[in-house]
Amino acid sequence: MAHPDNDDVVVRQERGNPSTVDLLGTPSAPDQFVVRTRDDAVAQALRFAKYQHVAAWFVENGTDAILLGTFRKERSGISQRR
Repeated sequence: MAHPDNDDVVVRQERGNPSTVDLLGTPSAPDQFVVRTRDDAVAQALRFAKYQHVAAWFVENGTDAILLGTFRKERSGISQRR
């Protein structure tokens, strides 16, 4: 199963009281932003991932990672994954 690298952008949902909160961050650091809607979080994640040449993910249930898009530059047909 695919999973985010430490420098990738991750959208994560946290069930709160009284509503669900969408969070934006990376796997290697605490969440950076609270975003109003899932759509806004996904749009911001994709923009940032494109700018940083990394991948964007949506993580459900704390473990199920869904790739939203990847903007990694490839060298000689081999991805620069770390």
